[in-house]
Amino acid sequence: MIITILDTLISGMTSGNYSFELKVGAAEWQNLLSDEYAFSDNNALVFLDMPIENDFQAAQSGYIGEVYDVNLFFMFKSNFDWTPLQHDSNCINQARLAIRQFISVLQDSDLIDSIEDIGTATSFINLLDVNVSGMILPISIKPNINASVCIQ
Repeated sequence: MIITILDTLISGMTSGNYSFELKVGAAEWQNLLSDEYAFSDNNALVFLDMPIENDFQAAQSGYIGEVYDVNLFFMFKSNFDWTPLQHDSNCINQARLAIRQFISVLQDSDLIDSIEDIGTATSFINLLDVNVSGMILPISIKPNINASVCIQ
């Protein structure tokens, strides 16, 4: 469920000259998956780390909600020879702007009930074999769930 929601919201994002695509997989697969992704000057990758944790919440009214704890890597193609300042201006700052837009998109979406928690974002430089830099965002999201549960 959360993967479909995130894919819908992220695929509609544009920040600066960048468009975004969601990829999903365990951290140990990231090098393999990112090697297959064609980075260009105008696209960026948002990688959803697995496993995804989710908590169920039961209310007296009978409503059963769910909260998903996810880690999203906002990645931009970088160059191994860049200085830290170049990584910051070309990738990390772009990731920061993308995260701000992503949070705004979550707040405005009818698919999302609430943002339960936003953790501390962490910057990274040359994380994968294809040299990507950006930021990791830990966030807890409560989607709008209107599915009924039948009890017999």
